[in-house]
Amino acid sequence: MAAGTSRETFLEVFDRIRLSRWSVQAAIGAYDEEKLGTQELILDLAVWGDFRPAAASDRLEDALDYAALRSELESWMSGRRWALLEAFAEQFCRRVLEFPLVGKVELTVEKPLAQAPAMVSYTISREK
Repeated sequence: MAAGTSRETFLEVFDRIRLSRWSVQAAIGAYDEEKLGTQELILDLAVWGDFRPAAASDRLEDALDYAALRSELESWMSGRRWALLEAFAEQFCRRVLEFPLVGKVELTVEKPLAQAPAMVSYTISREK
């Protein structure tokens, strides 16, 4: 967000793309029994950016390729381990913000097995 730009202006100018109910396997957990493998996480990812060029051209080259975004993030998660949802979410959002068209990201991470049958979730927002 440029200096002097209000939050309302940022949200009015930028569009949002959402990937909902995205199931991933991640090596995450602080307890001994969680450190042996992976667990399912359910991600709800929203990204804001200026997607007007893609809307005008109708060309993938001008768009945020969310299939490529998803694939890149899944590859990035492979081989990494986190103890806490907070650390996972922070690093995940930093990675998403590396994509040139993304100006803001919001991520909700649900961890179905953490306190079943209750659902534990964590939500984070970050901007460039």
